[in-house]
Amino acid sequence: MQYLKDSGYARLATGPALLLADVAPVGPDYLPGHAHADSLSFELSLHGRRVLVNGGTSTYQAGSERLRQRGTAAHNTVEVDGQDSSEVWSAFRVARRARVHDVTNSRDGSALFLSAHHDGYHRLPGRVRHHRSWRLLPGSLEVSDVLSGRFGFAVANYLFAPGESLQWQVEGGEGRLEPATWQPRFGQSLDTLRLVVRFTDPRCRVLFSWS
Repeated sequence: MQYLKDSGYARLATGPALLLADVAPVGPDYLPGHAHADSLSFELSLHGRRVLVNGGTSTYQAGSERLRQRGTAAHNTVEVDGQDSSEVWSAFRVARRARVHDVTNSRDGSALFLSAHHDGYHRLPGRVRHHRSWRLLPGSLEVSDVLSGRFGFAVANYLFAPGESLQWQVEGGEGRLEPATWQPRFGQSLDTLRLVVRFTDPRCRVLFSWS
């Protein structure tokens, strides 16, 4: 396990699994123009193949698609009341932004743990905080989310790379697969699927497993 504190990214690797987690600021305070509203998102690779991916970037052109790609729903993290965790607008603008706090990591044999929370939704009337923890084993990944504060609805998104899938179980929410797109590079958009988990409880856990 590596937690690169200066950059705010964590790397967890065990068995065939490699997880990269974003526990970083959205960007330098003086120049956050390339930032996405992606706090506490992550990607997962198995046997050197990307399986869970963030949405990516295919354009810098100002417009609805640029905003969608920068938004929270295009990343493997939690969206609260239809709002982005950081306020991204235009093509290269950020207003109020999430701050990540209390990053902790540990190991217990082959099990790796990482946790943090962010205050990006604290600006909403319900003053919500998003707490997330990861537990990575050679054959599974457990992602646990806790939302403190008042909210109407919340959704966790998990985007699969094209042609990839995992076994999944949900506690504290309802999951469904729906069509989505992945933008791995400029000018390219690929059809794929995402797992959308709607919270039925402030605590929601998704267990991914593989052979």
